[in-house]
Amino acid sequence: MTQGVASPSLSGASAQFELLAGTQPFGSALWFKYLGSFDNATHFVYDLFFYVDNPSASQGLEFNVGQSANGSRYNFATQCDLAQQLWRVWEPVAQKWIPSSVSCMRPAPNTWNHLIWEFEGDSVGNVIFTAVTLDGSRQEVNMSRPHVADTQSGVDVAFQADANLTAALYSVWLDKISLIYW
Repeated sequence: MTQGVASPSLSGASAQFELLAGTQPFGSALWFKYLGSFDNATHFVYDLFFYVDNPSASQGLEFNVGQSANGSRYNFATQCDLAQQLWRVWEPVAQKWIPSSVSCMRPAPNTWNHLIWEFEGDSVGNVIFTAVTLDGSRQEVNMSRPHVADTQSGVDVAFQADANLTAALYSVWLDKISLIYW
């Protein structure tokens, strides 16, 4: 990952993720940022812009928020599965991706896309994937997944770029990343 990239950039300094040619098929590049302990937060809005130079080389793009609080881990993990062209959410108990009914079309190359994910935790500790907005088009997701045990405390955000079978070279830039929680 390269931070502070001047171009392409919306803010003057974006972050670049490169998946290099010759990496393993279905390999990945992960960015992770720990934000601190916010145990009482139950609602999250993950808002960012992304830019992909060669979207046909990507198997998927993952956009994740995690919260560890009060003995539990809440994985608000999502994947834009570009091969299936739909959003998937992480099932932490079975350790696998679950398809949603919401489409996630392959983005145009060399174009900024605005993504907003809305998440919440319900009163019994389930992870709720409320809605996703991509380039102004909001779609209700309304999927629920369970939490898992965890002894840590904290909130984090992450992004992961996934290579496809050919592991072809591509880059992703992120900019104006924010997480609002309450």
